[in-house]
Amino acid sequence: MSDEQPKVSFIEKNPRTCPVCNGEFYHEMLLTGGGRLIAGKLRDDLRRTYEKSKKYGTVYPLIYVVVVCPNCLYASFQEDFNLIDNKKKDEALETSKQREKYMKEFFGNDVDFKRNRTLIEGAASYFLAIDGYHYHGKDTAPTLKKALCSLRLSWTLEDLANVYPNENYDRLIPFFQYKASELYSAAIECMQNGKENFEKLKSFGPDIDNNFGYEGMLYMGALLGMDAAKFIPDPKVKAETLVQAKRKISKVFGSGKSSKSKPSALLEKIKELHVAITEELNELHEQYGIDVS
Repeated sequence: MSDEQPKVSFIEKNPRTCPVCNGEFYHEMLLTGGGRLIAGKLRDDLRRTYEKSKKYGTVYPLIYVVVVCPNCLYASFQEDFNLIDNKKKDEALETSKQREKYMKEFFGNDVDFKRNRTLIEGAASYFLAIDGYHYHGKDTAPTLKKALCSLRLSWTLEDLANVYPNENYDRLIPFFQYKASELYSAAIECMQNGKENFEKLKSFGPDIDNNFGYEGMLYMGALLGMDAAKFIPDPKVKAETLVQAKRKISKVFGSGKSSKSKPSALLEKIKELHVAITEELNELHEQYGIDVS
């Protein structure tokens, strides 16, 4: 970023110390206000879109969220960076070269966490954080965090594909959406059986502008399940996947009244998804005679 360009981010004054390798580094943060972010529509997958600013151009707020140690490539969301499980620190350090290898396989050699962030570092940061949460205990709700990272990685890949249409980033999107679907299902299970602690969770996301809570988590689990079903050739397995998605959404479909935890924007999307899943299941029943109850 040249000095002539209006600033969209700043480097923190105080260095952070990596809990894995003890290296010091400075994290880049997004500047807010001043017309940098002009909120657009909320998509069906609860991603907030932003309009291009005349002064600042296109700003990608998601790329600054994950803290990455540029030395060992351990990564997590800001609030969790120092909460790594002490018993797993050695393992996290030992897998540093492996992280670097896989990161380069996915994103090439251009990723550099010592420079100002671009979309490529943004995508790579979520990729690294999926690994980073393997070294966390139950108190950070690591399975949901991995689900969020996988989902936001697919979003950032979407942005990369729009900017660099010839680089094949779009080919990676279905993989990480499917990964997010699996992780959301696992996170819902972890919450229901008490395997992980969600009490200290600041936001369920899925994006950074709204916290749609547990209801949003169930909605995303159902939406991603429905999307995953599109790639399943076996109609019986497809129906089973859709039934599971419908069960998730039915838990929040409820009375249809909006509330603080179930805002009208989410409620409308829940209704639409419930109808869409029901229609798909009815089609499968008519075509193949599959029991979809």
